[in-house]
Amino acid sequence: MSTLAIRHQSTALTIQDGQSEFTQPQVAVLRQLGVENATREDLAVFFHQAVRTGLDPFARQIYMIGRNQKNQRTQQWETKYTIQTGIDGYRLIARRAADRAHETLGYEDTLWCGEDGQWRDVWLPTTPPAAAKATVVRAGQKFTATALWSEYVQTKKDGGASTMWAKMSSTMLAKCAEALALRKAFPQDLSGIYTAEEMAQADNQHPAPAPAPEPAPEPKPKQTRSRRPVTPIDPPADLPAPADDEPAEIVEEPAVELITEPQSRMMFALLAKNGFTDDGTSGQKEYIESIIGRQLASRRDITKAEATRIIDLLNDAAPDAA
Repeated sequence: MSTLAIRHQSTALTIQDGQSEFTQPQVAVLRQLGVENATREDLAVFFHQAVRTGLDPFARQIYMIGRNQKNQRTQQWETKYTIQTGIDGYRLIARRAADRAHETLGYEDTLWCGEDGQWRDVWLPTTPPAAAKATVVRAGQKFTATALWSEYVQTKKDGGASTMWAKMSSTMLAKCAEALALRKAFPQDLSGIYTAEEMAQADNQHPAPAPAPEPAPEPKPKQTRSRRPVTPIDPPADLPAPADDEPAEIVEEPAVELITEPQSRMMFALLAKNGFTDDGTSGQKEYIESIIGRQLASRRDITKAEATRIIDLLNDAAPDAA
């Protein structure tokens, strides 16, 4: 039987027992959720992970995020998809796996460490922690993992921490450490799936390096003018005419789809739910720019993929999801 938990009422989006792939109506809905360019193979892997984990892709418990990457072999831009969930999805998968195996599942206290190397069970300084440590206890065996701030912090274009990571530094880093520990404890159930907190750093935009100074031109040797007359030589008649310069190859970046109206409504509702109002004082525009790593002239400039990423992060950070 399928492991999907949503069984209260069968709809066109319900994954049925014995189903082997997404149906056309399901694919149509998924494309509205941000995977419009996913191949059939990508969707097949996504379907397998959704059924295997029991998470509902249409309730955004599990989702695919596409990121543009340049293929170093072909030098072409390609969209690579990562299957992600929130930390709550990770906890649900782990709990179900432990229950199936009739095993106990617990946690030790999360610890944070500063630059002084001292571990604490609560983080009170106003500066971010340097590391967080989480320990999962499965059937009496401990699985400990440490997440470093320098490796997981999501940054803005100027290199500073994004709004959510600056506001909730200890919480965000603790979620990364917990995800690492859970994946150690449940490798068969969590392999190939990552949390949104872990993957936030994948969208970091690093400042372009300063161009190296050009070397000063070497002084040309002084030439003396020759008084000897020079007779011009005509080119041979059979010499082919010089070919026109070949046109430079034009590399076109992939077309970018802009935010949809349903995404816009959902995004601004979640912004308000997280305390980012539109009164100009709560940093709504600053938060969006910190996530996408660029300045906006208009909210309509947000791309469809960027809107999906913002919605996912806001869902994970909502008060009832903390």
